[in-house]
Amino acid sequence: MSSFVAVASTTTFNLDAQSTIPIPITAMTSTTRTPPSAVPEERNPLDEFFGYNLATSRTHESRHDLSIADALPPYVEDLPPTYALKAPEPITLAKYLFKFGFLFPPFWIMGAWILLSPLRAPSSDSDVEGAWMADKSESERQRVIEEMRKAEVRWALRCLWALLVLLLLGAISGISAWAIMRS
Repeated sequence: MSSFVAVASTTTFNLDAQSTIPIPITAMTSTTRTPPSAVPEERNPLDEFFGYNLATSRTHESRHDLSIADALPPYVEDLPPTYALKAPEPITLAKYLFKFGFLFPPFWIMGAWILLSPLRAPSSDSDVEGAWMADKSESERQRVIEEMRKAEVRWALRCLWALLVLLLLGAISGISAWAIMRS
């Protein structure tokens, strides 16, 4: 075994001789749509290391390799519309009663009761310093009251529906418990 090691260590390998091995002709053929001279020759050491060359690659004319200037035009000429942000919904008592009704369901009763009560604006005496929206005109105050009333009614209806669903589920569970106990 020691003689084999000595023989292997005395043999020198000529790396230049291995790099001049002729490449078979079938490996050099390329089927491109344009002549290879039209593709600029770029020497990339990483590509050469892995054996990839863009000029001899069959996919260098892929539609995915198009530059941004050669890309297809958009289907629509104009841009999509920009949507305006909606004004935030006014904070109302019924909204809080609906949300906290999941913790304490009698709040839904109070929220549904709002449907029966009218929403009135606070007194707007101009001589009082703390008047409600003193800087707005009467028509602007009425518009604010209408928006608040719409939001209040929306949340009050949600309270009513939540209460009805709770009562329906309670009735169904009560009847089923009674039927089970009876049988």
